[in-house]
Amino acid sequence: GGQGLHFCREVSRYQHEDSKREIIRLEHSSHSYMQRVIASQGALAVLYGRRSKFYIKKSEVVLGRATGDSDVDVDLAKEGHANKISRRQAIIKMDQSGSFYLKNLGKCSISVNNKEIAPKQSATLTSSCLIEVRGMLFVFESNQTRVKQYTDSLCKEIETQYSKF
Repeated sequence: GGQGLHFCREVSRYQHEDSKREIIRLEHSSHSYMQRVIASQGALAVLYGRRSKFYIKKSEVVLGRATGDSDVDVDLAKEGHANKISRRQAIIKMDQSGSFYLKNLGKCSISVNNKEIAPKQSATLTSSCLIEVRGMLFVFESNQTRVKQYTDSLCKEIETQYSKF
């Protein structure tokens, strides 16, 4: 009977490899899907939660909670927990080289890929990183094609300004 047991173990190992491959495939397809969606929106990046997607179309956006008298670029209240979110919770900023940063403006810490970002601290955002704000999870995905166009045009502008002297 020892033969049968060995066979079962082999089969389960193959099934495990299969499911691992399936997960990798899903991640790849969702990544390329997100890239297509972002590109179609002409956005530099996207922040997506369970209920909402936020397209980031300028080099600096404020994340928070929109109220009657204050407007934010990314209204996190759409995702839930509205009462817990600061009016100005964080800023996502892209520098001239196309790197993204998140600065925590709120009173509570935010986590980026499980690393805690204390109030007034900043962190670099990489594509597909996980941002947690007050128990809500968001995935940040940047659109490299669009970012490159943006940074290229910035460089051209700077060159043009210099050539005027």
